[in-house]
Amino acid sequence: MPHRAEMAYLEAALRHMRLQLMQLRPGDEVEGIDLGLRAMLGLRQEYDAFSRVLFGFIRPEAVYRLTDPFGCSYVFFALPEGEGTVLVGPYLTRDLSQEQVLELTERLGLPLQYARQLTDHYAALPVFADAGVIMALISAMGERLWGGVASYETIDLFSEATEAVPLPVDAASLEENSITLQMQAISRRYDYENEMMEAVSKGLLQRVEQITGHISQLNFEQRMADPLRNAKNYCIICNTLLRKAAERGGVHPLHIDRVSSQYAVQIENKATPKACTELIGEMFRTYCRLVRSHTVSRYPAPVQKALIYIEENLSGELGLQTLANVLELSPGYLSALFRQETGQTLTGHITDVRMKHAMHLLTTTQLQVQTVAQLCGIPDANYFTKLFRRRYGVTPRLYRREPPGS
Repeated sequence: MPHRAEMAYLEAALRHMRLQLMQLRPGDEVEGIDLGLRAMLGLRQEYDAFSRVLFGFIRPEAVYRLTDPFGCSYVFFALPEGEGTVLVGPYLTRDLSQEQVLELTERLGLPLQYARQLTDHYAALPVFADAGVIMALISAMGERLWGGVASYETIDLFSEATEAVPLPVDAASLEENSITLQMQAISRRYDYENEMMEAVSKGLLQRVEQITGHISQLNFEQRMADPLRNAKNYCIICNTLLRKAAERGGVHPLHIDRVSSQYAVQIENKATPKACTELIGEMFRTYCRLVRSHTVSRYPAPVQKALIYIEENLSGELGLQTLANVLELSPGYLSALFRQETGQTLTGHITDVRMKHAMHLLTTTQLQVQTVAQLCGIPDANYFTKLFRRRYGVTPRLYRREPPGS
């Protein structure tokens, strides 16, 4: 099949953005294009109209953008040499609230009790307020297919503002199919959450950034009438799941508990569902960074214990002999093993951790420099200043006044 490599790359890139790609030919089953929404509503005849759009008048060397009456957006184009039509979507161009779903349900002429089914459907879709990243991928594909960006055009078939004509709904079919759609939506949400937790447990920050950039308020499972309480409850659930993901990633519970406790307070202070949505993205990224910076599972047990003990006792005595006594190892063996496994001397690692903690305290508190030095296990303030300046090129006081990036 021509263009197989390009299609495989495009599909993989879109999958990372939670976007479906389908390659269709006339006569193919098309009920999957909208993830089963029209089938659930008993509107299978609408798929025929969709097929006519995809195959009836589509021109070569053109990329089409379409927003259907349900507010779902798609991009599609014809492949050369009769290879069929490529469809990307559905996705949303704005984050919908529960109230907006109710308004859309009414405008579509659907019974309001079916807003729950629509909510489940929309919650499974990624949100791209700026679809430029999608069009950039499609443009790159178009250049490969048609020889250059100037050789094809982009056509908008409908705008999102198009008023939908009330649609006839077969109530019996709706009841029969809504359970299936709801199960599919729940399955997609669980798959999404599992994928996120797996990425966090492995410290895959780039993957986490890709996914959290397009989450919706509707991802909050609606178990209570108050939207804000719903959003906060979902944040609490995410915080719990992320604790487990970080623990699976090898982070010591001491570090996990600190982060988790901070977010427990922040969750209750949020005033809107949108703020909760933003907090969830931040939580995922923070826990992912925690795994990247604190994971110890890749080291043998003695080194793990040494790393954890150092983190827990920064203000105390951390000499080689002290650590060796705590771990019941000979100093020579501990020193050699630590360097072999981490590529760093024990003393060098302790200094690194202490200096990073000092940076944190200098930029987040107004503690005196001498107090910061003591909390970092360096009681001699002059020696602390000397170490800090050697490491960062400035004194602690100047660093506090003018931290990098300020």
